[in-house]
Amino acid sequence: MAKIIVKRGMPGDDTHLGNALDYVSDGRALMIGGNGVDYTDPNEAYRQMNAVKEYYGKTKNCSLVHMIMSYPKNVNNVEAACEFTKQIAKTFEEDYQMVYCVHEKDNECSNLHGHMIFNSVNVNNGKMMQTDHESLQPLCQEVSRITGTDYQVEFKKKGSK
Repeated sequence: MAKIIVKRGMPGDDTHLGNALDYVSDGRALMIGGNGVDYTDPNEAYRQMNAVKEYYGKTKNCSLVHMIMSYPKNVNNVEAACEFTKQIAKTFEEDYQMVYCVHEKDNECSNLHGHMIFNSVNVNNGKMMQTDHESLQPLCQEVSRITGTDYQVEFKKKGSK
């Protein structure tokens, strides 16, 4: 079973948002994309996400949601991982600003994997993204439909590997 790793930014800790945007935008990314922000410029994406937080008065809340889609070993070509990541990102495009990328194997994931950095604030209504197990079950089902593999959610604390 493949996994979706969820990391939540700490309330009021915007350094995590900036670091995460820098991470997905660095030279290791095999593909990068985004929604509602200038994904080619991490500083501008940061500014744009913070503008939405300020508009809704959510600057003291969770700064981001970082999801990592760890693809199964049978997803062994970059094109497939990129296409899966783009399709998964589309499920959020109406409501959340995001930057996403695909990385090769690293210390955190042993396979090709996609990173998605979300503004935790919904651009349409100002509500915070819900990331508990129950709220993420529809996402697991959609990712399973897209990739043909069952997924489970795993939560990681900020800074854990």
